[in-house]
Amino acid sequence: MPDVGARYPAVPRRGTTQVAMGETHGSFARHDSISPTLKGMRRMRKRAIYALVMLGAAVLALWAAVRSSPVGRTKAYFALERGWRVHWPLDRGKLLPRRVRPVFQPLVPVWMEVEPGVNMLLDPEDYISRYILSTGQWEAESWAICKQHLPVGGTFVDVGAHIGIYSLKAARVVGSKGHVIAVEPNPDTVRQLRDNIQASGANVIAVQPVACSDSEGELDLFAAPRPSGGETSLSRVNAQQSGGVVSTVYHVRARPLDAIIQESGVSRVDVMKIDVEGAELLVLRGARQALARYGPTLIVEVEDKKLRPMGASAAELKEFLRSQGYTPRHSIDVVNIEFAK
Repeated sequence: MPDVGARYPAVPRRGTTQVAMGETHGSFARHDSISPTLKGMRRMRKRAIYALVMLGAAVLALWAAVRSSPVGRTKAYFALERGWRVHWPLDRGKLLPRRVRPVFQPLVPVWMEVEPGVNMLLDPEDYISRYILSTGQWEAESWAICKQHLPVGGTFVDVGAHIGIYSLKAARVVGSKGHVIAVEPNPDTVRQLRDNIQASGANVIAVQPVACSDSEGELDLFAAPRPSGGETSLSRVNAQQSGGVVSTVYHVRARPLDAIIQESGVSRVDVMKIDVEGAELLVLRGARQALARYGPTLIVEVEDKKLRPMGASAAELKEFLRSQGYTPRHSIDVVNIEFAK
């Protein structure tokens, strides 16, 4: 008789089977619990590698700082800060570039290509310039909305152009058949604006070195002390909002925006950006014809504490725009609002 046991292995007893099954299930459970751990270890390893690479970059930047000119040291420092901001993988150590900043001193004004075709001379002692040097951008969300409504061949009006970050970017968007009107009354800032336009080859930008108001005339312009040059205002109170005392007062020509746009000869206005440290309602009252004729998208700084020293308020500004057929569409940040018809 054949050996059945040889052909058919003995069936394990119930108890044995349960133990084996338990062991098998336990091995799966251990595998499942180990996988996330392994993944976490891999992530930590990658972060550690990134951290070592960034530390290596910091060492190279320090080495370059010791050997370079002030311009070279300044460029090396802000290149390190921009890269660190984007790539540093850990929660701790994010402010390390600031700790080593004294090694790079003195920091001096340097030319920077903010994006292709946008070249700017940026002063580390000025808040706006320093922010651009550190991040490569300024008011990115506001600019994104401007760009969304600005076609090739369009017209962009920049009231309070400062050193030109909006105007220069807009020039790239509208192209050679478009127009950019950059209004900036501060004589010192106008010189920087013109230099940046020339360095960028932005020939479609027309600079208007005046203040915008609701009538022709002359006004006092209070130059904000450094590092807050962007807070220069027709109000002394606003010009001193970040501290310091105004030491320079310019007497500047004031013109309605309607007159400026009419003389420019443009056939359309697509977007207006208005940031004039409290004089926004004054600008809008001098732009009634343009608002009615062209209906541009508006990006307006609306800050009640700045409007009040100019005899206005946020509520009054919004009511004026409502009377012109505009409604607020989007609160971009704590002060900038998009208005549209």
